[in-house]
Order: sequence, then structure tokens, then C-alpha cells
Amino acid sequence: MSFEAEVLLGRFRARGTRLIWPTIFLGLTCFLATFLVGKLTEQWQQIAAYVVYGLILLLGFLVPVLRYLTAWTDLTSSRVVQRSGLFGQHFRQISYQQIERVELGAGRLITLYVAGEEAMELRSIPKTRIVAQEISRLSAK
Repeated sequence: MSFEAEVLLGRFRARGTRLIWPTIFLGLTCFLATFLVGKLTEQWQQIAAYVVYGLILLLGFLVPVLRYLTAWTDLTSSRVVQRSGLFGQHFRQISYQQIERVELGAGRLITLYVAGEEAMELRSIPKTRIVAQEISRLSAK
């Protein structure tokens, strides 16, 4: 058993382009709210408009941003840790000793093949080629 401390080599999130649609929904909601101020005369229409604004903000902006912020991949000195889900419910870790091979796929995809388990796919990681080379170097030790 080794007494070396595990060192975090890098933390990777999906690319920031995943936040384009939530930003568009936020802008759309702000535009609708400012455009319809004073145009709705009935009380129930104003309440319905506020409910629609809230739903657009909740489902179109807040949930996707929370999903983006709570999903990442960590490369440490001894393992690969992947966390995803709305509040991090999906958690998987693989030791470098278990990795049989590392495959670089099309569209920013890295596949880690593990003996006796399902392969782990790392999607939308920036600098995919460099990360794949580093994982294969660490798993070759």
C-alpha cells in the first residue's frame, strides 16, 4: 500500500457552448417581460404572464445551468472520476490500473475501456487529444 497523496491533475467541464441555449432563454424571457409591461390589462393575464416567465426561467435557464455546473471529470494521479446529473447523482471512478485501452473518437469523445465493466465515455472535454494521451500515459505505468 502506498502512502502517496492523491494529486488532482485536472478538472474538466463540458465546453461552454452548452450554455448558449440557456442564455437565449434568459434573454427571451427578459424581452417578453419588458415588452408586455403595461400591455396586459387584466389581473389574471399578468399573473399568467409571470407564471410563464418563471417556467421559462426555471426550465430553460436554471436547470441547464445547474446541470452544467454540477458535471465534471477529474483526472487525479491514480484514477479518473466522472460526476454528472442535476445534483451529481451519477458518480463513477476508474483506477488507471483497470484501463485496458484509451480510444479517441470523433466529436470530442474519449472512450476508456475497462476490464469486466462498461466503457467510460468522456464527452465534450476541451483539448481532447492531449487529455487522451495523458490518460494513456498514466495507465501504462
